[in-house]
Amino acid sequence: KVKHSLEAGSTLAFEQHKQYLLDYPLYPYLEYTRISRRLTLDDRPAVDQFLASYQDTWLAERLRNSWLALLYSKRLWQLYQDYYVPATATTELECHYHFARYQTGQREEALDGGVELWAVGKSQPQACDALFSLLVADQRITQEVAWRRYTLAIIDHQYALGSYVERFFVSDQYRRQASNYVALDKNPARVGEYNLFAAKTPEFLAIIEHGIRHLAGQNALLALKHWARYLQSHPFEEDTRKRVLNDLVKSLYAQGHEDIAANYLLEQSATADISLLEWQLRNSLYKADWGAIVKWIAVLPEEVQQQQRWRYWYARALLLHSSETSDIDTAKTIFRELSRFRSFYGLLASDAVANPYSMQHEPVPITETELATMAATPGIQRAREMLYLEQHYPARREWYHTGKKFDSRQWIIAARIAQQWHWHQQAILAMTRADYWDDIDVRFPLAFRDVFERNAKRQDLPLPLVLAISRQESAFAADVTSPAGAIGLMQLMPATAKEVAHKYKVPLRSNQQLVDPELNIRLGSQYYRDMLKRFGGNRILATAAYNAGPHRVSQWLGKSAGKLPFDAWIEVIPFNETRQYVQNVLSFSVIYAHHLQRPDPLITVQERGTLL
Repeated sequence: KVKHSLEAGSTLAFEQHKQYLLDYPLYPYLEYTRISRRLTLDDRPAVDQFLASYQDTWLAERLRNSWLALLYSKRLWQLYQDYYVPATATTELECHYHFARYQTGQREEALDGGVELWAVGKSQPQACDALFSLLVADQRITQEVAWRRYTLAIIDHQYALGSYVERFFVSDQYRRQASNYVALDKNPARVGEYNLFAAKTPEFLAIIEHGIRHLAGQNALLALKHWARYLQSHPFEEDTRKRVLNDLVKSLYAQGHEDIAANYLLEQSATADISLLEWQLRNSLYKADWGAIVKWIAVLPEEVQQQQRWRYWYARALLLHSSETSDIDTAKTIFRELSRFRSFYGLLASDAVANPYSMQHEPVPITETELATMAATPGIQRAREMLYLEQHYPARREWYHTGKKFDSRQWIIAARIAQQWHWHQQAILAMTRADYWDDIDVRFPLAFRDVFERNAKRQDLPLPLVLAISRQESAFAADVTSPAGAIGLMQLMPATAKEVAHKYKVPLRSNQQLVDPELNIRLGSQYYRDMLKRFGGNRILATAAYNAGPHRVSQWLGKSAGKLPFDAWIEVIPFNETRQYVQNVLSFSVIYAHHLQRPDPLITVQERGTLL
């Protein structure tokens, strides 16, 4: 009631109850609302007190920004600088800061800062116009500065911005350069006119890279020829070489020059980005070329070779490629070593040598004093109160902001607090921020167990599998909506939910209903059952379809044409997100089976024996 009265413009209730609210965890919100509702210069003492008392809250940052906007509007330039904090400033505030500096005599510093804000490859906020006008009036937008912005704009295909910047080119030289650059952007083959791009400035190096990478998509062989020529004459940085190599190799493959691409990548392997070498390995996996896999893994840097993924595939390829006793022994030794881990590849290796799955469960001992100290932290108390009031977004915001300076152990303690609150998503994320993975009770809670169990039985689904999907999808946050619009525990897209609800006559009147655990789990479980039916009971395919859509999975199956073992098919899923999703869900289902004391395997006999 106090907050509502403040928002309505009345402070009477707040003043009457203030003395009783000072110890209330959300008192800063009331104080913020009182100060910010009609902010005037007379509120400076209150602003100062709030910023000092609650400097570690996100509310302080918001109040500071509002206060800065007021000071700027009142042309109080020195005060603006006094309250300005670079670490939390937006672009608008930064432009205002430099404008204020200019007004107080710090002209050179202000103009230098303005040039840095101007010379970017995108349009800046309107709030920067006054500062940029000073740059123009002081003739700080030289042709060199304008050329920096122009190249960035064209590289980003911001042609309208490029046209605006052209007005600063007064010499024929820069006008020709601009004309050539646009011509190159529209016709990348002109990168072969070496005399046009002879300069070795950073801007010209960026232009050449831009042209080569665009040309690679049209004619990779020609791009390769021109790139070899430029490498002899221009000093490109390593990151540039990596990007160009990536585009050349992938374009050569796409255009049917696979042998040239493979040989070129082998020659340039020291320059290649790790992701490109792994892409090449997946190409070999897609072809079931086990000998090539052994060869390409040997090209990886030693630390990458030792990653579980590539150790597993080295051993797997040895078994599929070689009948030598020594190779077989090497492969089995690798599998035994990997079987110590709880990862997807560790679980696969365990199956390969018939070892029991290792759960690696090692909770960190935490004292009651540590828990009490963490629970008494003001930000944690505010998050708890917000949860009690079912204000989930503000609760997450308080939690995140409070933890910005936490070390690893503090995050582990915070995870245990969140677990006690049944705030499963934040407990899981806290363990991730702590970089601690071996407390599987916290990381894999049996959240909403009754609801999941009821719907798993209804759809004849393994309970560990349904729990694993929700753990991967939402970390058991019932109220979350993804950037793509997926909602709730099992992250249902509204269109999918509507289709499933209509098909099975489940009442669904609005998308907001999808935050209800009962309804969300019911529809999500039914949809997963539909995917299982569509793909012959194969959980690998059904799980991929749940993430990427059934039509994509059908397309991938069409391309693989039933020639790949189950693990190779998973490894060559074109979407990194879906590949990781499938691996996680299958692995998580094993962990939940362990929690539920069930002997469920990572891969069933039928799935293992089916070529995809």
